[in-house]
Amino acid sequence: IVYADADDEILEADVWFDVNEMELVGSTPQMNIVVQLDRAEGGFNGDGDWVDTRRYLIARDEDVSTITSPVVEYVGEADMGDPRTLVDFVTWSIQKYPAKKYILIMSDHGAGWAEGFSDLGSNNRLSLPEITNSIAQVQQSMGGQKFEIIGFDACLMGMMEVYGSLYPYSNYMIASEEVVPAMGWSYTAWLQRLAQNPT
Repeated sequence: IVYADADDEILEADVWFDVNEMELVGSTPQMNIVVQLDRAEGGFNGDGDWVDTRRYLIARDEDVSTITSPVVEYVGEADMGDPRTLVDFVTWSIQKYPAKKYILIMSDHGAGWAEGFSDLGSNNRLSLPEITNSIAQVQQSMGGQKFEIIGFDACLMGMMEVYGSLYPYSNYMIASEEVVPAMGWSYTAWLQRLAQNPT
């Protein structure tokens, strides 16, 4: 479950490309890759230059210049800096694509205990308490099941404050205490490994 906040003039192209990297692997019978992607107005103008928010079930393809996965829901212009948007997407993903184990990845600018994950249209940002409360709400709807992994494809999220807030809700966490390059995680590499051995 990937919360891909590309509503940012600097990171829009890179987060969009991350989705194309995911498509080099694609969903399988044992693994669904579900993404909510919100793009910015006035940043990256490729792939049709759309600026709304879309939900995808990632399908495999070799074309890294266009997102070809099916849009399973058009959301309109979602405020990715609003915790209700995070709760709505993750809850929707779990209901629509139930699984034995879940990974939640949040991608955008991070700032550790300070606010990150912003939205240009509203200037809202998610604070660590808002992220924590959102994930706690989702976990209640999961019957208390923990996420297998919570990952942050974002800068500076590998802080004790972050781990201390979120450890009740996941078995593992992945985050960098350093600045993450704009290209972010190498999604193709680790998703290939996961697809080969989903157990």
